Amino acid sequence: MQTYDLYDKIECRAEPARKKVRLDAYTVGKNAPSVLILPGGAYNMISDSNEGKPIAEALQAHGYNAFVLWYRVGAAARYPAPMLDVARAMQFLQSRADEFGVEENRIALLGSSAGGHLAAYFGAQYKLFARKYEGEDYPLRPAALVLSYPVITMGKLTHALSRRRLLGLFSGKKEQAAASVEQLVSAEYPPTFLWHNQDDQSVDYRNSQMLADALEQHGVAHELHLYPTGGHGIGLAEGKDAEGWLEQAFSFLQRSMGEA
Repeated sequence: MQTYDLYDKIECRAEPARKKVRLDAYTVGKNAPSVLILPGGAYNMISDSNEGKPIAEALQAHGYNAFVLWYRVGAAARYPAPMLDVARAMQFLQSRADEFGVEENRIALLGSSAGGHLAAYFGAQYKLFARKYEGEDYPLRPAALVLSYPVITMGKLTHALSRRRLLGLFSGKKEQAAASVEQLVSAEYPPTFLWHNQDDQSVDYRNSQMLADALEQHGVAHELHLYPTGGHGIGLAEGKDAEGWLEQAFSFLQRSMGEA
């Protein structure tokens, strides 16, 4: 594993919180489909130990290039900062495609919990963040999304701390609606794999159901897997009802991006 800073000294001087934005690379040493991982943590921290490194290592073992993004969190997580970090990571990976073995248009996003919201939100809004990087244009549309027990809505069924960190303490209905992914889906939305535990006490499983319903309405390829028990924040879900979700996601990614 190698770590890369995503912002230069001038950019960090302008916004010091960018100093903590980095990318951990778990590559396979050949051209392969890639997955950019966005761990959860309520937009307040990065849950790498359960939703970053273990998933990256599993992806790498399966022949994927995997990258864990440490995006801006805590007081620095106000929209659009985390979205800008995802866009920068996508640009960075493609600008070094030969070095990492990354193939353009074969980069998926995998997000858990609040990281699932970030991945899903970016899937709807990536066009807003198109700009040149080092003088070049790079496509930002994810090839697919894999969402583990994601926060989707910023409305009634949201995760309160995630909303507060992303939108601020006093966000209104208009601002919340603009960040509720179930209201942003179009026919162009990336193919999406979702899974959630129905006994999740942190992020109501109906978040995933709402997105799946919107995807169905717009004819977007998707899979939704609901499991009776397991709670929240379980990463690879070893020993839980959802154990094996990643193998199912591999099949979905293969259909969406081709073989690893």
